[in-house]
Amino acid sequence: MKTCFVFAGAFWIWLIPVSVFSQDLDYVNSQVDTLSSPAFFGRGYINDGSNLAADYLAAQFEKLRAKPVSESYFQPFIFKVNTFPKKSIVSCNGNTLVEGYDYLINPGSGSSHGKYKTVFLDSTSFQNSSPTPKKRKAIPVIDLTGIDTPDEVSLLHDFKIATLRKSPIIVLNPKKIMWSVSPQRYKNSLIEIEKGKFCTDSRKVGIDVQNAEIEYEARNIIGKISGESSDSCLVITAHYDHLGMMGNAMFPGASDNASGTAMLLDLMRFYAENKPQQDIYFISFAAEEAGLIGSKYFVDNPLFDLSKIKFLVNLDLMGSAAEGITLVNGSLFPERMRSLAAINTQNEFLPKIKLRGKAANSDHYWFSEAGVPAVFIYTLGNAKAYHDVYDVPSGLDWANYNELFTLLVTYLDTL
Repeated sequence: MKTCFVFAGAFWIWLIPVSVFSQDLDYVNSQVDTLSSPAFFGRGYINDGSNLAADYLAAQFEKLRAKPVSESYFQPFIFKVNTFPKKSIVSCNGNTLVEGYDYLINPGSGSSHGKYKTVFLDSTSFQNSSPTPKKRKAIPVIDLTGIDTPDEVSLLHDFKIATLRKSPIIVLNPKKIMWSVSPQRYKNSLIEIEKGKFCTDSRKVGIDVQNAEIEYEARNIIGKISGESSDSCLVITAHYDHLGMMGNAMFPGASDNASGTAMLLDLMRFYAENKPQQDIYFISFAAEEAGLIGSKYFVDNPLFDLSKIKFLVNLDLMGSAAEGITLVNGSLFPERMRSLAAINTQNEFLPKIKLRGKAANSDHYWFSEAGVPAVFIYTLGNAKAYHDVYDVPSGLDWANYNELFTLLVTYLDTL
């Protein structure tokens, strides 16, 4: 199979059959299956899931012949995170709701236990001032439908802050519910329930939620494939952590971000077999979901010279490029993005490349703030589950994966 190039305007355009590069979708699928399995407990902080995944990935780095940049592949750091290590119970009218599916516990919640009378509130309760529940040992059940003006949202926020100092709160969300992780913020539990799953006529609810805020030692994983030159380098990153477990409910995180981690490993495998022009560093970050903590720690404590980075590509949500890709920070690099777009158009790899501006929404951000040219790529397509228990490997169709892999390798070769 031949590869050729032509000169068009200011750019050399590579004409490359997708089959030239040895991407391995079976390998990628197997990595996502493994990382999303119960063996890693959602790659969070219950049962040390994040560090179990880190040990597995370090073994993969070694197997793929990436070299550590210090004494080991690991860069440890410590941070606080709130956890829910035991099964929670939320019931209405004697019916027990299902953890993770019917309801979520706000990640900043404290512990709450008891049987409570209910006071139902809705958008009419937040028109001019915050309501004051009058029943003793009664908790508010707030229907969020129609609470959308800035004043209403502000009153609701103030009401929640004040009420959570003395009692739990239930909110009924008409939209999709999504989980996250954070430190503890509230004394009591804030429980979010899909509106259709709650007993709307319930006069009593039962709640049993136990939290534990912990100090957790997580680890970034760093490896290097040496190139022909060490004068400059490229960096490919992807966070491997996810949300872990909320009681007995596990969040598999296939799309977010086992998919990006698997693509990082596939690129590492490729460059181990095809020596790059310059050194390439591969970094799998921990604690991205907790607030980009792992990447912030690395930028503050770099293990190689950041000024040598010619370009950084961060991979997150890579499971379906049926509609193309988005590049966060892409609009900051017009010349580079024109080159990428030209390669894509000439070879008809992806249907669309969408450029966005600056955003603190993944691990590229702290590098960008430190002056490193960096973009964050996520796919546009059919992988719809996000921050929920439904984010499983079967939800990824890997549409245009081979094309995206070839586009990325081809573009990086021009830098």
